[in-house]
Amino acid sequence: MTSTQSSTSTAAGLLDSAAGDIECALGFSSGRYTRAHGPFWFAVAVALTVLSWLALIPFRDTYLGVVIESGWQTNWLCILFTWWCICILLSKWQKVRVQRKALELSGIFPTRGDFVLSPGSSDGILERITQRVARPREFLLFNRVWMALSNLGNIGEVRDVGAVLDSQADNDASTIDSSYTALRALIWTIPVLGFIGTVIGLGTAIGSFTDVIAAGGAAEAAGNIRDKLSPVVGGLATAFNTTLVALVAAVGIQLFSTFVYKLEEDLLDDCAKYCTDHITSRLKLTDW
Repeated sequence: MTSTQSSTSTAAGLLDSAAGDIECALGFSSGRYTRAHGPFWFAVAVALTVLSWLALIPFRDTYLGVVIESGWQTNWLCILFTWWCICILLSKWQKVRVQRKALELSGIFPTRGDFVLSPGSSDGILERITQRVARPREFLLFNRVWMALSNLGNIGEVRDVGAVLDSQADNDASTIDSSYTALRALIWTIPVLGFIGTVIGLGTAIGSFTDVIAAGGAAEAAGNIRDKLSPVVGGLATAFNTTLVALVAAVGIQLFSTFVYKLEEDLLDDCAKYCTDHITSRLKLTDW
């Protein structure tokens, strides 16, 4: 949905999954439910990495600058992937907040105690949803409700409705879990890049140390040995610094990813509880 369409729906007073979604506001198609648009956020991550490089220029002589620049071949890739993960997770966090608005929408199901949900009354519920929500199937909750209520006439027992809801809940959980595939790959790749930087640094140190040994036989070369030790120390510094950058980034992203994943699990649980309270517990499959 384009930003123009989104603003039109919002002006009409309809709950819209595109409202507040930066991907839709910029004209990109939003992923299903909480799935982020990977290529778009990669482009944003590249821009943020370039800005990070520019911001580091005045601080290259500081400890942070030395650590990052000592293994720039892999450290900047780690920073790029870290920004990419952060952008995806922030996008998913925002999408979870949008999805939760469906749970907060009141007036869909009657609140009176004598209300019974049946094939006859389900049409009214579906009509209320279409009157209050733009593209209800884009909401995890309303898609699940729609699947159950639109099939009431073809279902014979209450437990069959529960089976439909459980099946859809499993599909939703699978959809959300699969949206973390790229993130998991990136979180795995970041420390691997650190280990690659470690190998590069150790290779440099060992190669330089070979020159030191070759020059060690001549007493007059003592000053030359000190000069040749400098690349050895530099190679070891690169080895340890690249590991440090990668591990710190991986730990931070893993913690953030766990936090966002827990928010999505809570969303699934709340949707299941909503369906139990408003559908399964109030269902009657015969109209008298």
